[in-house]
Amino acid sequence: MVDDATIIIKRVAEMLGELQLASEIIISHNYATAVSAIELHKPHIIILDIHLPDKSGIDLLDYLATTHPVIKIIMLTNKTAEFYKELCLKKGASFFLDKSKDFEKIVPIVESIYQL
Repeated sequence: MVDDATIIIKRVAEMLGELQLASEIIISHNYATAVSAIELHKPHIIILDIHLPDKSGIDLLDYLATTHPVIKIIMLTNKTAEFYKELCLKKGASFFLDKSKDFEKIVPIVESIYQL
């Protein structure tokens, strides 16, 4: 998970921890640590925010598209304008969720990815 909002990280980590699908949840608060964590842990799924303190989550999408195109990306953001949704999906995100109203969709999406 890549997000700089502690409350969001805690909430999502608790939800995913109950699934017992993932062996561990790796958390990064910015682009730089996310790239290092991705290279080290090779995750199957990344939950990613657009707003990060050092670079944009869209920059991370670009990086992932060229280096790890098989990773499933779930965008979870407050930047929910149609422009961002279209851009993220075009750049390789598999899902685009609104932080303010789509939390209940995270678990079913993660479960569906693991069932593929």
